[in-house]
Amino acid sequence: MAPATDFSKFDSTYYVKSALAGGICCGLTHGAVCPVDVVKTRIQLEPHKYNQGMLGGFRTVIAEEGVAALSTGLGATGIGYFIQGWFKFGGVEFFKIKAANALGEKKAWDNRMAIYLGAAAGAEFIADIFLCPLEACRIRSV
Repeated sequence: MAPATDFSKFDSTYYVKSALAGGICCGLTHGAVCPVDVVKTRIQLEPHKYNQGMLGGFRTVIAEEGVAALSTGLGATGIGYFIQGWFKFGGVEFFKIKAANALGEKKAWDNRMAIYLGAAAGAEFIADIFLCPLEACRIRSV
């Protein structure tokens, strides 16, 4: 039988590292696709003007406003998704470990899928609440 899990190793440093990794990854990846998000949002807001698909949308934005327009909303996107990733990744670890500790080794193993799903749903819910104001800023800036 495997030795019992030492839950004391999951201290605040562990959760901060998890949250920071999530924040960095989400902020960078969503920031990297910001130009796609700009064009997608323009297509949704002005379908009569941006009716040539994604590539045509890129061409129209660059022709009318220059290439820098593709970075519209980059600040709100990067910060917003950093915060969302912070709460999502840190939250999943927090909820998952707390649930496993509360249930005990055997019950946690037997119910691991429910723990994963519950931890992910709870963390995503909280993370999205923090993301919403910055996502609204991004939409308004585009």
